[in-house]
Amino acid sequence: MNTSTDYSCMSMATHAAGVLIRRADPGDRHRLTELMHSSSAYRGKYAAILAGYEISREQVENDLMYVAEYRHQLVGFFSLTNPRNNPELDLMFVSDDAQGKGVGRLLFDHLRTVARENCVTRIDIVAHPPAEEFYLRMGAFRSGTKEAGGRVSWERPVLSLEIK
Repeated sequence: MNTSTDYSCMSMATHAAGVLIRRADPGDRHRLTELMHSSSAYRGKYAAILAGYEISREQVENDLMYVAEYRHQLVGFFSLTNPRNNPELDLMFVSDDAQGKGVGRLLFDHLRTVARENCVTRIDIVAHPPAEEFYLRMGAFRSGTKEAGGRVSWERPVLSLEIK
């Protein structure tokens, strides 16, 4: 029995600059995992956080997960968890080739739209340190620090985004 919430009626696909943003479906999970693991931002000391991590069917079904496609190629995605209670931007990735071309901004703008549609007023972001500047440019503010622990041997900035 599938107990996930059906958000299919919300946030119809968005087109801008040739990029399609649409709701992720379980069939995307392998491509999402590949995109995540191919990120140059997670090489070297940061590789440990992704070791063995795969996007699951349940994650795609239960989170508010959206993908960005350009010419039928997956170029980015985000996942908003717990939209009804302590919403958090759990994942946000843009392929190395698509960075600097506005895909991240399109995804972030769509994140705001999805948040508004779900009556979310604030999103927490435990950021990958190299991505902090992007989130600050998008309007998030630093609200704390998450200490190192487990596989993560570095502090991570904690940011908050107010949704208006």
